[in-house]
Amino acid sequence: MKIRYVANACFLITLASGRRILTDPWFQGPCQQTWWNFPPPHARLAQEIRESRPDFLYVSHLHHDHLHPETLAAFDRATPVIIGAMNTPNLRSALAGLGFGRLIEAPFETRTPLGGDGAEFVLFKDFHGDTLGDDTLVAYDLDTSLYLFDADGTRLLLAVDNTILPADAARIAETWGSPDIAQLPYASASLFPMAMADYDEAHKLEAMRRIRARTAANFRGCALALGAKRVIPAGGEYVLGGPAAPLSRFLPQPLETELAAELASAGLAEALAKLYPGDVLDSESLAVARDPEALYRGFTDADRAAYALGLRDRAPSFTELRLPGALSFDWGRALKKCAANYAARRERFGFRPAMDVFLDVTGEDRRRRFLFGFALDAQEAGLREGESERDRLTYRLDERLLFSLITGLVSWNAMEASALIGVSRAPDVYTPDLHRSMVHFTLLS
Repeated sequence: MKIRYVANACFLITLASGRRILTDPWFQGPCQQTWWNFPPPHARLAQEIRESRPDFLYVSHLHHDHLHPETLAAFDRATPVIIGAMNTPNLRSALAGLGFGRLIEAPFETRTPLGGDGAEFVLFKDFHGDTLGDDTLVAYDLDTSLYLFDADGTRLLLAVDNTILPADAARIAETWGSPDIAQLPYASASLFPMAMADYDEAHKLEAMRRIRARTAANFRGCALALGAKRVIPAGGEYVLGGPAAPLSRFLPQPLETELAAELASAGLAEALAKLYPGDVLDSESLAVARDPEALYRGFTDADRAAYALGLRDRAPSFTELRLPGALSFDWGRALKKCAANYAARRERFGFRPAMDVFLDVTGEDRRRRFLFGFALDAQEAGLREGESERDRLTYRLDERLLFSLITGLVSWNAMEASALIGVSRAPDVYTPDLHRSMVHFTLLS
């Protein structure tokens, strides 16, 4: 087996039979409005992957850094796509909407043949609701991970950016065997600390360092528990562009040097395989063939921040939206409908914390247009003069972005992580199910 890194969670995997699997294709252009690949794939590599004609695609989940319409446009719609048998049709429907109709929709934690040459795979669904290992009340399958068993005996785990913790890694190794090679995430697609509107620079830097230390330690713990010979850090390989570009200096992804130090502290100094665009890891020799055109090899925080600042002029697409006039669009009525839809969903989840959510909405001139609030433990919702004294979460966002969110043009979760929504909370406590469930605050739910 040969594993060629492209960008983010995109790999071109060549099996012993010669058949190839392309995973989570995103390597050209922005996604989630502000995200750009970093390190960026060079032009030759991108062209080679577009022309590669893979035998299979694997799409782990719905987010556009894994299912990217612009990147997928280059591939034959008859290509079989491996996905998990999720409890919602969202991923299946999104792929069908792009013309991909040949789905290998596999049940979770079941060994499934991949064609007739002896290769098999197992899929895992969300391990946890968040990277702290918290459970979730929101019954919505999102992430998946892929374990490949090649016909020559090679084993590869692609955790993608699933919320894997050392206990999950240990269970995988015990149940399915230690993989030869494992790709592990080392940063979550999170709004924190970039989008925290009430944090000053010192507070953001302190939060960033704390998260980096925690995620690097989790990376080490998962590597130890899996017992893989080589470990690839990938997933979350991006910077923020456009108006969020300056926030890239607070990105919580540890550097290669930090991950190397973590593994060395556990006696795994030889295990790290940090791949850059175009690099190939051979499962037989466990050696890495380096692509001489790879950019930003061994990058620093300064390199990453400087690249992001070069993307400041890339305006998010929602800024091109022209809203209906005041006489043809009633914000109060529309948002009350969204709040009622969301309340019905929360009732199904049994999610009713005693707290409020506020939408502090600005116009193109960045001045407040209105404040809308609703209670999570009641049906109460409407335009407000000020925030309550109860526990609360406040989203600060542009009205054009809000229109895109409630009409389903973009996802709440994605826009939070893109730092296009500012977040304030009182008290400063993370409520993961609130953020996870906000995808249902729309006119369409």
